[in-house]
Amino acid sequence: MTVRDATPFIRRTTWAVLLLYAAACGRETTSPPPSVQVGSAIAVSAKAPAGPAVSSANPSFGDLGTTIDVQVLGSGFGADAQATWLLHGVANGHVHTNSTTFVSSTEVVANITIDNTAPLDLWDVQISTGGKNGVGSDAFEVTSAQVLSLQPVVSVEGANNLGDVVGYTDKDAFIYDDATGFVDLGPHQARAADPAATAAFGADGTGNAIAWMRALDGTWTHQFLPAAPNSVGRFATSAARMADGTLLVAGVDATGSSRSSNNRPVVWRQSGSSWSAPTIYAYPPGVTAAFARTVNALGEVGGQVNASTTGAVWDSPTNPVLVDPLPNAINSSGTLMVGVKTVGGVTAPAYWWRDVVTQAWHTTGVLLPTIAGASCASGGARAMNDALVVVGTSCNNGGKDQATVWHLDFSGASPTVVGSPLALSGLHSTGTSPISVAAGISQTAPYVLGGSAESGGSRLIVRWQLPQ
Repeated sequence: MTVRDATPFIRRTTWAVLLLYAAACGRETTSPPPSVQVGSAIAVSAKAPAGPAVSSANPSFGDLGTTIDVQVLGSGFGADAQATWLLHGVANGHVHTNSTTFVSSTEVVANITIDNTAPLDLWDVQISTGGKNGVGSDAFEVTSAQVLSLQPVVSVEGANNLGDVVGYTDKDAFIYDDATGFVDLGPHQARAADPAATAAFGADGTGNAIAWMRALDGTWTHQFLPAAPNSVGRFATSAARMADGTLLVAGVDATGSSRSSNNRPVVWRQSGSSWSAPTIYAYPPGVTAAFARTVNALGEVGGQVNASTTGAVWDSPTNPVLVDPLPNAINSSGTLMVGVKTVGGVTAPAYWWRDVVTQAWHTTGVLLPTIAGASCASGGARAMNDALVVVGTSCNNGGKDQATVWHLDFSGASPTVVGSPLALSGLHSTGTSPISVAAGISQTAPYVLGGSAESGGSRLIVRWQLPQ
């Protein structure tokens, strides 16, 4: 599977609950418009110390099918300087230099066109001047990640079938949609998107679970979700639509006191404009606290128990089953879950499934392969659609978690992984792990993924598109 550019495809448009949730559930950004400089320049080694030398390119990435200006910095540039993009040291017409403008002996500006079939890879940038060449090795990444906003964020938490992306900055919740762009929703965190409408769910930072809704006139309103009996705080974490269109929102409702509380997994329902009181899902035996992390169209829930690395799945509010990993997503038919499992002190991507004969859950998670393979197991599966395309992160060959796609086949007695994990291109990041995260995927093809990628010390909202 190869990744192509994600062009805008739709024109439609945490008080961290007095509980252990905020610490336990935290998870965790394509090319800019031609006039935008994104991120800081990234230093690279120079192959030719004599004559011209290339130290950096800014921006240090470019999207397929775009024409952009790239500032190339270094030394020894002359008025005759010409920039050339090299793939593994060889000039390649897929990245064509339209012009090179001399600015000074330390700077030129190259106008380049990246065609739609350019290899997604790290490219060298060469400056030729005075009969000598200077090369910045791996100075530029050709990417399929499309930057949606230049607003730095802390985390992208999900995406929906409309291409909307939700998450939070260091202060506020946000939603991005193609019609209005980046929208600051106010305090505190958005954790889920409505699968079929432009809406987000999370918490306001003062103990209220909240739904942010966009009205027909484009304005934004919010609603507080009802409290369960003896509630001291609530948080919404996931959303799904039933076959009849009923909206389900899962999360946590804490009971007790502000100093000593126990989390309860809950699900709210909305029909029309009214919200039901939350349905409380029962604790598994021996469990004294739990919260819901994911819900599907059948009202089945996956969650975490006792603030530990143990999870649970509820086929109904009264029927919990303990599982060893932590589920982040459950498919619509309730046959497969994906999430994370602790292995050797690190979290790794994993899945588990319902037996096709007994209908019981296989409670021991199976690890998903990582980009790096057996040498590094870290990462996590974040979301999945009904075609069993799974997205999340996995460890790459550099030891950093990177946005990853897996495809599972469940046509037999147990799921199998189809092919190898697909590493999604990023924004030429040299930052801290994860360098990119895929947090959500659409249900309909061509599949569109929402997530984030690190660029120049900032995390940006991005989108990828998979081929049909």
